[in-house]
Amino acid sequence: MNEFFSNEVGSSIEWFGTTHILIILGFIFLLLFIGFFGKKLSNKKTPEIVLRIFLIALVFVFEWNVFENRLLNTSIIRLPLCAVALYGLTYSVALKKEKAFKMFYFYWFGTIFTFLFFDTPFGLDRWSGWTYFGAHAMIGILVIYGLRVFRFIPTKIDLWVSMNVLAVYAMLSGYATFTYGGSDELFLKNPPVDFLNVLKDTSQILYTTVWVLFAALIMVIMYLPFVSKKK
Repeated sequence: MNEFFSNEVGSSIEWFGTTHILIILGFIFLLLFIGFFGKKLSNKKTPEIVLRIFLIALVFVFEWNVFENRLLNTSIIRLPLCAVALYGLTYSVALKKEKAFKMFYFYWFGTIFTFLFFDTPFGLDRWSGWTYFGAHAMIGILVIYGLRVFRFIPTKIDLWVSMNVLAVYAMLSGYATFTYGGSDELFLKNPPVDFLNVLKDTSQILYTTVWVLFAALIMVIMYLPFVSKKK
């Protein structure tokens, strides 16, 4: 646990060990807490604004060094999907932009997988655990905040718009990765889990197709909770 709160990178934590389980439980608790009290804030202007400012400030605390590094060392179209979700949701919640929120909502599925199946030490060997999990937690918190406090409910049209925007972004990012090399933030060349290497070694087209279909399926699943509300 001491390693988790340090600023050192490259120190791993045990997968589904005590620290990892506590991180997952803490994340779930935060989402439930925001979800429960968020609805009560929807009609209270001043407390809502104060909490919103506090949450945006937390995003800067967790993400600023990462954001600065990306601007200096990485192309803007090499952002991982979680970064796209975090920056988009931060903008949407900070300024109460409903249309933007409904599009970026569908990109937060990566955060769920991050907490369950983090990659190399602390998810990425570039950041400390506090920065990595803290920034990803803010994605989930902003999503629940928008859903419960602002009552922004995504529609089927928002799902299709989100899919198309992600497809365009993925093509740009993929072109940059395959043409110029560098970081592969969308896992187009480097599978996130070992068993996918079988598909990658068999055919790049097959691997990419499976990865695209998986992402589309997850996004559809994320829309299902809202289907009954639309009826």
